[in-house]
Amino acid sequence: MSGYIGSKLTDEDAQRVAEFERSADPNDREQQALLDEMRQQLKKLQDLKKNEDPRLSFCTPEFKDAQRTFTDAFKRNFGNPVEWALVKEYPWSTPQLRKVDQQQQ
Repeated sequence: MSGYIGSKLTDEDAQRVAEFERSADPNDREQQALLDEMRQQLKKLQDLKKNEDPRLSFCTPEFKDAQRTFTDAFKRNFGNPVEWALVKEYPWSTPQLRKVDQQQQ
Protein backbone atom coordinates (compact mmCIF):
# COMPACT_ATOMS: atom_id res chain seq x y z
CA MET A 1 0.00 0.00 0.00
CA SER A 2 2.71 2.45 0.87
CA GLY A 3 4.81 3.84 -1.91
CA TYR A 4 8.17 4.25 -0.25
CA ILE A 5 11.27 2.14 -0.89
CA GLY A 6 11.46 0.74 2.64
CA SER A 7 8.46 -1.50 2.05
CA LYS A 8 9.88 -2.90 -1.21
CA LEU A 9 13.55 -3.50 -0.39
CA THR A 10 14.22 -6.36 2.02
CA ASP A 11 17.23 -8.30 3.29
CA GLU A 12 16.20 -11.16 1.00
CA ASP A 13 17.16 -8.99 -1.99
CA ALA A 14 20.73 -8.61 -0.73
CA GLN A 15 20.88 -12.35 0.03
CA ARG A 16 19.61 -13.14 -3.48
CA VAL A 17 22.34 -10.97 -5.05
CA ALA A 18 24.98 -12.70 -2.87
CA GLU A 19 23.62 -16.09 -3.94
CA PHE A 20 23.87 -15.09 -7.61
CA GLU A 21 27.44 -13.90 -7.02
CA ARG A 22 28.39 -17.29 -5.58
CA SER A 23 26.80 -19.28 -8.40
CA ALA A 24 27.97 -17.08 -11.29
CA ASP A 25 30.86 -18.05 -13.52
CA PRO A 26 33.72 -15.52 -12.98
CA ASN A 27 34.93 -16.00 -16.58
CA ASP A 28 31.55 -15.24 -18.22
CA ARG A 29 31.44 -11.55 -19.15
CA GLU A 30 27.65 -11.46 -19.54
CA GLN A 31 27.05 -12.87 -16.08
CA GLN A 32 29.57 -10.49 -14.53
CA ALA A 33 27.97 -7.51 -16.30
CA LEU A 34 24.55 -8.60 -15.03
CA LEU A 35 25.90 -9.03 -11.49
CA ASP A 36 27.50 -5.61 -11.64
CA GLU A 37 24.18 -4.08 -12.72
CA MET A 38 22.37 -5.91 -9.90
CA ARG A 39 24.93 -4.68 -7.34
CA GLN A 40 24.58 -1.09 -8.56
CA GLN A 41 20.78 -1.24 -8.40
CA LEU A 42 20.82 -2.80 -4.93
CA LYS A 43 23.29 -0.16 -3.67
CA LYS A 44 21.15 2.62 -5.15
CA LEU A 45 18.01 1.28 -3.46
CA GLN A 46 19.82 0.81 -0.15
CA ASP A 47 21.07 4.42 -0.28
CA LEU A 48 17.53 5.63 -1.00
CA LYS A 49 16.16 3.54 1.87
CA LYS A 50 18.85 4.84 4.24
CA ASN A 51 17.84 8.48 3.68
CA GLU A 52 14.13 7.86 3.45
CA ASP A 53 11.52 8.98 5.94
CA PRO A 54 8.31 6.93 5.73
CA ARG A 55 6.39 9.83 7.29
CA LEU A 56 6.82 11.69 3.99
CA SER A 57 4.93 9.08 2.00
CA PHE A 58 1.89 10.25 0.07
CA CYS A 59 -0.07 7.22 1.24
CA THR A 60 -0.08 7.94 4.95
CA PRO A 61 -3.34 8.99 6.64
CA GLU A 62 -1.60 12.10 7.99
CA PHE A 63 -0.69 13.29 4.49
CA LYS A 64 -4.17 12.60 3.15
CA ASP A 65 -5.72 14.53 6.03
CA ALA A 66 -3.35 17.48 5.50
CA GLN A 67 -4.08 17.43 1.77
CA ARG A 68 -7.84 17.44 2.42
CA THR A 69 -7.50 20.33 4.90
CA PHE A 70 -5.41 22.35 2.44
CA THR A 71 -7.84 21.69 -0.43
CA ASP A 72 -10.82 22.78 1.69
CA ALA A 73 -9.04 25.96 2.74
CA PHE A 74 -7.93 26.63 -0.85
CA LYS A 75 -11.53 26.38 -2.06
CA ARG A 76 -12.51 29.01 0.52
CA ASN A 77 -9.56 31.29 -0.38
CA PHE A 78 -7.97 30.62 3.05
CA GLY A 79 -10.62 32.76 4.78
CA ASN A 80 -9.86 35.91 2.76
CA PRO A 81 -12.57 37.67 0.74
CA VAL A 82 -12.50 37.15 -3.02
CA GLU A 83 -11.35 40.33 -4.81
CA TRP A 84 -10.75 39.06 -8.35
CA ALA A 85 -12.69 36.43 -10.29
CA LEU A 86 -13.12 35.04 -13.79
CA VAL A 87 -16.43 36.54 -14.89
CA LYS A 88 -18.59 35.74 -17.92
CA GLU A 89 -20.86 38.61 -18.97
CA TYR A 90 -22.99 36.28 -21.08
CA PRO A 91 -23.20 32.49 -21.21
CA TRP A 92 -21.48 32.46 -24.63
CA SER A 93 -18.66 34.88 -23.77
CA THR A 94 -15.20 33.85 -22.57
CA PRO A 95 -14.38 34.39 -18.90
CA GLN A 96 -12.31 37.49 -18.13
CA LEU A 97 -10.44 38.37 -14.95
CA ARG A 98 -12.17 41.30 -13.26
CA LYS A 99 -12.28 42.91 -9.87
CA VAL A 100 -15.44 41.83 -8.03
CA ASP A 101 -17.54 44.73 -6.70
CA GLN A 102 -19.33 42.99 -3.85
CA GLN A 103 -17.33 40.92 -1.41
CA GLN A 104 -18.00 37.18 -1.73
CA GLN A 105 -16.93 34.39 0.55
